[in-house]
Amino acid sequence: MKRAWIVAGVVAGVAVVVGGVVAVRYSVINLPGMDFVKSTDPGAAGGGGDGGGGGGYEPSESVELVDAAVLSWQPTADLVGTVFAVRSVTVQNELAGVVRTVGFTSGDVVEAGRVLIQQDDTVERADLAAAEAAVRVAEAGIAQAEVQVKLAEVELARIAGADPGAVAAIERDRATTRLDAARAERTRLVAEQEQSAARAGQVRARLEKMTIRAPFRARAGMRNVHEGQYLAEGAEVVSLQELTPTIYLDFAVPQEYVPLVRPGTTVMATGELLGPEPVGVRVVAMDSTVNRETRNVRVRSEVDNARGVLTPGMSVRVRVPIESPQSRVSVPSTAVRRTAYASMVFVVAPDAKGDLRASQRVVTLGRTVGDRVIVLDGLREGERVAGAGAFKLRDGVKVVPGVPGGGGSARAGDAGGVQ
Repeated sequence: MKRAWIVAGVVAGVAVVVGGVVAVRYSVINLPGMDFVKSTDPGAAGGGGDGGGGGGYEPSESVELVDAAVLSWQPTADLVGTVFAVRSVTVQNELAGVVRTVGFTSGDVVEAGRVLIQQDDTVERADLAAAEAAVRVAEAGIAQAEVQVKLAEVELARIAGADPGAVAAIERDRATTRLDAARAERTRLVAEQEQSAARAGQVRARLEKMTIRAPFRARAGMRNVHEGQYLAEGAEVVSLQELTPTIYLDFAVPQEYVPLVRPGTTVMATGELLGPEPVGVRVVAMDSTVNRETRNVRVRSEVDNARGVLTPGMSVRVRVPIESPQSRVSVPSTAVRRTAYASMVFVVAPDAKGDLRASQRVVTLGRTVGDRVIVLDGLREGERVAGAGAFKLRDGVKVVPGVPGGGGSARAGDAGGVQ
């Protein structure tokens, strides 16, 4: 009885295995998009004779075929630049004082000469009035001295014209001395007048410094001063960034690339505010020395800012040429398969029977330029590679030209599929 149970179990297991094999074979034969070439052996399918069944069809894949083309390419380095205004100042007061009025608000566009702050100048105005009065006193003294000089000249002339015997020599000497004294007094008073005028000029200059004006057309920064606030000497009032149609873009270039970047060179700048396409900017100046710590040279370029979208302090990506332009083979980015150990493309060429077959080839890639990838090594101009749809290829697979779509694999011939 035990032996009968064992035999029954073995028979059941064999039946399960055979059924599984048949099911797997049936599922493989009926895979969607898989056709098989009919065998020429009449008995290959087990049916024999005129009713012989079909053998295996060779699958093929439909992919886009593109030619490796030469592209003019110039190696570049991506750097980060900083925007600077053509003129930028931090306005500070020269004299201590109390703020009487403030003539701007944060973010204002101020024209050249506009009053930014007015400090209390009551004392300076009083000093100026006193200095101007001293000037007028000195001028009056000069006028009086002129009269004394003329009187002394007339007296000396009378004595000189009289009979020598009628006028003593000492009188002539006294008249000469009085004339010299009058002239000296006039000279002293002229000096005093000049001194008073200079003192008035000093007071006037101090008075002008109590009014702080914008030196050029600019955008004001944040306002940090208010009416009634006391400002010590050298206090920061506001920062001003000049508004111009162009603005500076500074970046640092490694010393080995300096020979390729000179004033007049055009470099490409990219940024969200500059638009979707790179913008060409012109180099206008270079620093005279190399930074000892970074070994970089500061380069200044000029970029159009008529719309005012760039603000000092912003960062902008800059692409700088580091070699002369070169001609390189390129392929579409869809043709490249990247792995952890290498980058590859599928080269498509006819075999001995004339059928197109894919051959996997390792390549060395360079920079991506738009939707194409530079191939530095491993591919020649004119070779045909698989583009869109290359992801489904394998080495040696049969290829049918076309645009891959939802149609799966292409048929290898017109022999028909398994019915």
